Amino acid sequence: MDTITHGLITRLFAKAVVSNPHERGLVWIATFCSVLPDVDLLFDAGDPLAVLHNHRGFTHSLLGAILLGFPVAVLAHRGDPRALWERWRTRPTVPQAANGPVRDPHASSGPRRDPTVGVGDPSEGALGEVTPGFWAFYLASVLGIGSHIFFDLVTSYGTMVLRPFSDRRFSLDLWFILDPYVWLILGVPWFIRRVSGCGPRKRGWEYRVGAMLLVGYLLLAAGVQVTALRRLEAWATEQGIPAVTIGAIPVAFSPLHRKGIIMAPDRVYEIPVRVASADVGPSVVHSSPFRSEDPFIMRAWATPEGKRYRGFARFPLATRQEAGKRQRVILSDLRFQGRWEELDAVGRAVARILLWRWPDLMDRKRQALEVIFDAEGRIESVRFLP
Repeated sequence: MDTITHGLITRLFAKAVVSNPHERGLVWIATFCSVLPDVDLLFDAGDPLAVLHNHRGFTHSLLGAILLGFPVAVLAHRGDPRALWERWRTRPTVPQAANGPVRDPHASSGPRRDPTVGVGDPSEGALGEVTPGFWAFYLASVLGIGSHIFFDLVTSYGTMVLRPFSDRRFSLDLWFILDPYVWLILGVPWFIRRVSGCGPRKRGWEYRVGAMLLVGYLLLAAGVQVTALRRLEAWATEQGIPAVTIGAIPVAFSPLHRKGIIMAPDRVYEIPVRVASADVGPSVVHSSPFRSEDPFIMRAWATPEGKRYRGFARFPLATRQEAGKRQRVILSDLRFQGRWEELDAVGRAVARILLWRWPDLMDRKRQALEVIFDAEGRIESVRFLP
């Protein structure tokens, strides 16, 4: 899921839960922490495969959430974000004279107020309002990072939640990585405020409505996922296919459709599943990605880059093309390849627009590894195709 959507989702849930305006700093901290894990995208260091090793790694793990949330909470507690904002808003604007402040001739000559009163307690904000304690900020930080981890888990890319103890990637396969229906739900609170004109006393209920809609959409996706997996299992049994691995992958702009994938010992089957119409197919059969009769493919998998890619690919594919005297091997993952038959009406309409701009979009290999062999059979280059 993209970083901006992570921040908006966490802000939605935080504002639905935190209704006290004096605790608005908790919303800011949770929102900030919800985008913090994607800092791992900067850990490239010139390695084309670094994104597969680093992205959704330690910063997206349970231990990472516990550790990263602590320094953020310390900084927030020492300078509450809301208090800092109020100090900036209420900063003095009276011009200062060379020998001291200019006295207003119309000001009362009564007793002067002690400027230290009301600001000495570290639990108070700039205006004397009680601010959350350290543990409240720490909980908000951890929950913000945890929100990022969870809503990455709902996609099919894979998240290493057990890092550094395990590099295994976990996925729930509920939403496509970019889901416009999620964006529409995130706009519901704004729409409600524009239509109803709710005042400060009623503010907060519109975020609770948006949060309930988002949870409902998540439950709908879970139901679609379970139904798709059951139909794929029934199809494999009916066809007499000894399935090793079965997956139902979300597809773009089509929440009621799934890309069905069945890994058999000698074949890979790709079957579109349309849950609303109880329709399955037509299927496409791919050759085994580890066919020993093709030495170029086996050598590509045996490279250090190929071994690293194998640890990332859940549904691997391997193709070889002849380019003159050279051999071009592409190692890919079926999760990231699209087919027209997998899309619903909205998805196809969007695809037509995108294909008008990028005609080769559906055929382009994404998140794949390209290995080029020269005329003598030596490895000429290895390149990651993002």
